Amino acid sequence: MARLQTLDFNDFMRGKLTKKSTASITARLEKADLSVLKFVAIGGGLFLAMAPKQALAASADATFGNVWSAVMNIVDWIVVGVFIFAGVSWMFGHRGKALELIIGGSAGYTLARHAIDVRDFLKTL
Repeated sequence: MARLQTLDFNDFMRGKLTKKSTASITARLEKADLSVLKFVAIGGGLFLAMAPKQALAASADATFGNVWSAVMNIVDWIVVGVFIFAGVSWMFGHRGKALELIIGGSAGYTLARHAIDVRDFLKTL
C-alpha cells in the first residue's frame, strides 16, 4: 500500500503546493483499488432492482400506516414549533412575519394532514 502523504495546511492555504506534490496525489488516486467501488456499485444496483419487490412484499396498508403515523407525529411537533416561533416573533413586534408563519404553518399542516384525501381525490379525476 502506498505511503500516505500529508500536506502542510499553511502551504495549501497560500497556494504553494508544488506540481510534484499534486502529481503524486493524482497518481495515487488513479491507481486506487476499484474493488470497493465495484462492490458498492453492484450492491447498490441489486438493492435498487429489489427495492420495489421489498416494498410490495408486505401489505401496502400496514406498511404505509406505520410510516404515516410516524411522519404525522413529527409533523405535529414541527407545527407546534412553527406556532411557538410565530408567537415569539409577534412578541418582539414582528407581527407581519408572525402572521406569515401562522398562515403558512396552518396551510402546510392542513395539506400534510389531508394528503391521503387529496391523493384519493386526484385518483378519481
